[in-house]
Amino acid sequence: MKKPPKEVKIGERIKEIFDKSDLSVLQFAELLHCDRTNAYNIFRRKKIDLRLLVEISKVLNHDFVEEVCRKHGITQDTPPTVFLTLEIIGMDDKMLNKLLRTVREITKDKMPSAIK
Repeated sequence: MKKPPKEVKIGERIKEIFDKSDLSVLQFAELLHCDRTNAYNIFRRKKIDLRLLVEISKVLNHDFVEEVCRKHGITQDTPPTVFLTLEIIGMDDKMLNKLLRTVREITKDKMPSAIK
């Protein structure tokens, strides 16, 4: 019985592309406006914030966002709610609660009272 291919975590994939670049970890960190320790932490991540992934894509000149979308079957015709869903899936409880508070604040006068 053939084993399914090992799923590559996003940090491992970023490290693969980083290793092909001419950047040092310090240069990579500086371009991302973080310290070297955070750069190494990126290479170990299973999940990553979409905004950070976009920045990493720019720094490494590799479209990780398109790669992730392709892997999950997301195309340009995919409704924007799917992207929001992916963002929420990657959030921890603290971030999710902050998002919900923000949404409630922004929409408090526009939502039916039953939802508030």
